Amino acid sequence: MNVFEAIKERRSCRNYLNQVVEEEKIRAILEAGQWAPSPMNLQPWSFYVVKNQEIKTRLKTACQESLQEVFKLSGWKWVDKYQVDFLTDAPVIIVIAGDPKKTGADQFISAPGLGYAYACSAAVQNMLLAAHTLGLATLWFTLCDPGKVRALIELPATMDIISMIVLGYPSKDPGQSKRKAFDETVTFID
Repeated sequence: MNVFEAIKERRSCRNYLNQVVEEEKIRAILEAGQWAPSPMNLQPWSFYVVKNQEIKTRLKTACQESLQEVFKLSGWKWVDKYQVDFLTDAPVIIVIAGDPKKTGADQFISAPGLGYAYACSAAVQNMLLAAHTLGLATLWFTLCDPGKVRALIELPATMDIISMIVLGYPSKDPGQSKRKAFDETVTFID
């Protein structure tokens, strides 16, 4: 599979088999994340691999609480119906944390500098694509209070939670997703 096929075929998955993900596949995915670009090559990421069912259950509870807060503030009806069972169904969750002190020169241009968060996001994309090429399914998940996630994985206060990757073998095909027309999102400035 070439990179363009991986980009176009990878989909977000919310339905996972109760099947262990092989350790060598997890390591390959994490290594793909480590090869992401970063400002000044500071590599500001740390990856926390959560397989412990009790921790995943606590993450699910924390995310359900966050969903209720979003529902109260937004009134969006879909939020009240959104289920996060995939957090306990999937065999692996990778929590991506970033070190704001490793943001690079952008700290002198904008406050706060966000280069570290962008680098962590590039690492996430690398891991999503690597997982797809290995026959695994993923979900890039951010709908949770970072403070609650930090406490659950005992993350140092100096690090920021960037996101989570839900990882496992899919129990069903996530299906196709639509994309906006090319001309709707691209502007050429000659």
